[in-house]
Amino acid sequence: MKTSQIELIHNPGNQPMSVAVFLSGSGTNFIALYEEQKRLEKVGEKNYGSIDAVFTNVPNCNGSRIAEEYGIPVADLSSKRYFDLLNKDPNDDETRDYYDAAVISAVEQICSPDIIVLAGYRRRLGSLFLDRYKNRVINLYPGDITKDYLVKGVDSWVQAIRAGEKVTKCTVFLQKENQRFGPALLQSKPISLKGYSQNDKDLVNEKIRVEGEWKILPYTVHNLIAKGCLGVDKEDNVYMDGVKLERAGLQFGG
Repeated sequence: MKTSQIELIHNPGNQPMSVAVFLSGSGTNFIALYEEQKRLEKVGEKNYGSIDAVFTNVPNCNGSRIAEEYGIPVADLSSKRYFDLLNKDPNDDETRDYYDAAVISAVEQICSPDIIVLAGYRRRLGSLFLDRYKNRVINLYPGDITKDYLVKGVDSWVQAIRAGEKVTKCTVFLQKENQRFGPALLQSKPISLKGYSQNDKDLVNEKIRVEGEWKILPYTVHNLIAKGCLGVDKEDNVYMDGVKLERAGLQFGG
């Protein structure tokens, strides 16, 4: 594979990479991203992700309020109200593109994002949006996306326990159209499920956030993408410094 066929997710320059964070709820992953940004700024890092805008489809959610407290510009457009007013099904593809076009306009009035980070954004993005930001939309899943037993509607760790797994992982991946999971970029260290049952929802979800999500999402954005380490070819294979990664992506070691 010629390196010319590998397109970097972000090609770093002499200034921070511009990031727009999309969220719909508590904003905990957004906070982890922001805190790592501030740490890197403090130590004088040159290439990192600067959160220049936050977008939410749930106005006044906790994540958007926190962004405002941080002094980050927030754009919002209620997806529920939008589709209700048009009397359209939220899964109507044509109307989805209209909504996404409005979202793009709102965000790009604030900044010109190099990447979009989905940090608990509960809206499926359509072709118009994903074409606009091709290979630049980053998502996070609190589970191992390489597992064949995963189904929608059930916590990934519950499915792992049911499948007899002793550990689980979190995965950062590229969002792709009409795919539940695009190519994996980075996976967390194994997170032990030993001693937990399906009834331990709050405990396990917190464990996954602390040991997985809050580590690998900031690392992927600030330490890998912002520094130009990750690229993608035309077949959606992912590369780290020009070396092709396996299906599970890079494995986190920090």
